[in-house]
Formats: sequence, structure tokens, C-alpha cells
Amino acid sequence: MTDKAPVIPHEHFVVETIVQGEYYPDHAAPRGETSTFRHTKAEGHKAGLRCAVSGQPAPEYHHLFCEWADADAVDWMIVKAIAVGEITEIPILDLITDQPTGETFPVEQSLIWIVCNLAALRGFDWKAFDPAKPETFVDSMQNMLPLHPKFHRSPTHGVHHRPWPTFVFQGYPRKAGFVFTADELSAIAAADTQEHQ
Repeated sequence: MTDKAPVIPHEHFVVETIVQGEYYPDHAAPRGETSTFRHTKAEGHKAGLRCAVSGQPAPEYHHLFCEWADADAVDWMIVKAIAVGEITEIPILDLITDQPTGETFPVEQSLIWIVCNLAALRGFDWKAFDPAKPETFVDSMQNMLPLHPKFHRSPTHGVHHRPWPTFVFQGYPRKAGFVFTADELSAIAAADTQEHQ
């Protein structure tokens, strides 16, 4: 994809390069599917779940609120305490070091509070959660977003390659004729060609 994309009336093309670097915690054992994840996938397939964006069948399962790669860096005792209302204030973080400043703010204004409540709305039981077994949340259906591989891992549409707001946009109904990414143009042209044959 380049900035020399075709011109589409009433739209403008934006190119953004994102370079991301982060440290992942080492894991005690090599990554494999947990029994919770296998159960989650089996239940999803049994229920006939579809891609949350396209409605296509047989989706993959994306870790929505917490990736498995980050799970060992999370203090799950604190997460549970926030989720069940035992912690009502959390630390304000320094913008340079990301370390606590010594001040706090109301937990209801935090992203983690939103995450805990969204998971609870999806049926996760935080009171029963054992912080020593984070996979019971991380690999649960309440932390999954069923996605077709296009919306999971593809470089043009996948959640692993797009900023969150532009990924989420794909789930909204679009106005007729709106083109989101340049790769859609060739598919539209091919469909038009077949229609006129």
C-alpha cells in the first residue's frame, strides 16, 4: 500500500506507519493451548459463533482484553480486587517512567475498570476468579473476539496490524460505496466485471 492509491471522490487516503516495541514477560513453559482455550474454542465452534466483523463462519479466537503474551506481567490479585470493588483508587502514572507518582485517581475512570466491567457484562465471574490461574480469564470466551483470519491477522484488516479505532470501524455498517482500504478496490472491480459478463 502506498500513498499513490487511486483517487476516490469524497474520500482521502491516509498512510500511517506504526513501529511498536515492547518487552514480553518470559513464560515458565513454552506457549501451548491451555485446556481453557481448547474448551473456549470448542464451545464457540459448537455454538456456531461467527466472525464479529464479517459474520463469516468458523472464526479464529482473538484475545480481546489481555493477550496471553502479557498475562504473566499482570498483577491478577489487583485486577480481581478492582473487578469486585475492593480497590476504588489506583495510582496515577508518571508520563515518562510509567511508574506510580504517589497520587491516585478513581478506578471508575480507568481503562482496567472498563475492561473488568465489559468482561463481567459478557458473563465473566470475577468473584470466582482465582488470580493464581489467569488462564481462566485470559483464555475464556469473555476475553475472546471471534474473527475471520482476514480480521485477525491480515496486514490490511487484521486486529494485530491496525490501530484499535480503525480496526473497530470495520464492524460498523458502512454507507453505500465507501471504500475503507485500497485492497477492496480490486475486489469491487472484479465483482463488477463478473456482474457484466
